Amino acid sequence: MSSLVTLPNGSHRTLRNSLVEVVAKASEAGVRHYLAARWRIEPRDLLTDFLASASRDAFFWQEPSRKFALLGLGRAEIVTGLGRDRFAQASARASEVFDRMQTVGLDAQARATDAVGPLLVGGFSFYEGEIDPASEWHGLGPGRLLLPAFSIACRGAAAWATRCCVVEPGDDVEQILDRFAVESAVELTVEPRGADADRESLRPDLVESLAAAARGPEIRVQADRPHGRYAAQVEAALEAIEAGKVEKVVVARSLSVAADADFDLQGFLDALRLLYPACVTVAVREGGHLFVSATPERLVALDGDAVSTAAVAGSAPRGRSPEEEAHFSAALRASGKERQEHDVVKRAIRAALRDVCGVLEGATDPVLLKLEGIQHLESPLFGRLEDTARGHTKLLDLVGRLHPTPAVGGAPREAALDWLERFEALDRGWYAGPIGYVDAAGAGEFRVALRSALLRGRVARLFAGAGIVAGSNPQRELAETRLKLRALLAPLTEI
Repeated sequence: MSSLVTLPNGSHRTLRNSLVEVVAKASEAGVRHYLAARWRIEPRDLLTDFLASASRDAFFWQEPSRKFALLGLGRAEIVTGLGRDRFAQASARASEVFDRMQTVGLDAQARATDAVGPLLVGGFSFYEGEIDPASEWHGLGPGRLLLPAFSIACRGAAAWATRCCVVEPGDDVEQILDRFAVESAVELTVEPRGADADRESLRPDLVESLAAAARGPEIRVQADRPHGRYAAQVEAALEAIEAGKVEKVVVARSLSVAADADFDLQGFLDALRLLYPACVTVAVREGGHLFVSATPERLVALDGDAVSTAAVAGSAPRGRSPEEEAHFSAALRASGKERQEHDVVKRAIRAALRDVCGVLEGATDPVLLKLEGIQHLESPLFGRLEDTARGHTKLLDLVGRLHPTPAVGGAPREAALDWLERFEALDRGWYAGPIGYVDAAGAGEFRVALRSALLRGRVARLFAGAGIVAGSNPQRELAETRLKLRALLAPLTEI
């Protein structure tokens, strides 16, 4: 099966006029500029398109509860940042890209104020430094935002395609126009799923292979450390808390999953968005690396001057019956330990944004965020940029103020991160890092990359952590990580 997304009829003149303007601007300034052309298309399943474009770098984002999805393919430009001020670097560079960009709507609907695109999409590693060349994360790097060469955004019953191109000083308008038209005809081909047995001649050598396939692939799962060692790390964290060195630290671990056949990526990602409609399912592909997250935790979103974030910390199982779930829910609400863990996160978020948002609004008591197999304490928080912060405070600046929150690192921040780098013994890569998108106005959303996996060929690594505060029990924290790891292990291995 295949489908073709093409430029709308009659758009040639509009494109040419816009390119003349952009080439003139680039030549006058002596620096690279960009043209983004946007047009309305029919809504489509962007996950299917993501999987169909397996040979290209790509970004996929879907939040079923909001009926919002994004797909980015290829790269017209890349924005990076490194070190302690990496988010400020990325914010400044993003503003530079958008300042040099001219966006043209190729039809009336694409010129409407609610149209989506162009966007920068991507994510960052948990830690601020370079990625070790020997690390399995090296293919993704310490973080970057891409301006996709081609993207689609779907919101409700509306969808827009955006094509971005680079314009250098002195470029020839007609050559760019020809290339633009050709490269904007994006063909997305989907291989049929499964085999048509009626068309197969069942040769003797095929019978044996079909029988082997019917048994399913062999899956080998290996924890990165013995359970006893993880429990000992929790004990060490409790000793640091008792000594007053930290108030909270999040100790994470991972599972290696190896298969003797390719993972069913369609089934895996389909299952994530079906099982977790309140989460954002994100997939980032670069070369042979695929990073996947089904994250319930909003780090921060910015829309105009409206800021929204959330504290998500404190966990309990859902239970196997309505009565058992009610018991776990009541126990979670009443638990002093879980409330303490939650309050540490909420206080830190409020403090991080106080200078630019004042006092964030939100209910005094957290609500229950109920997901498949697990529930969390959640406190949505809302505010507005203050007059002194408007105009120069962008989304990535807010990301830099918040990351990492105590929900994934600990508190106080620097002391907790120092403890983790010394004792956790885990290459986190993009796990628990910020991942999201930002537009030309500096608005958008970043999530915390939780319930995440890094897939390389037939090997995957899954990640999960547990927040340790005074009163934590090592065996219960271990059980919490096992519960979280199952969120991805089950759909990945089809158990």
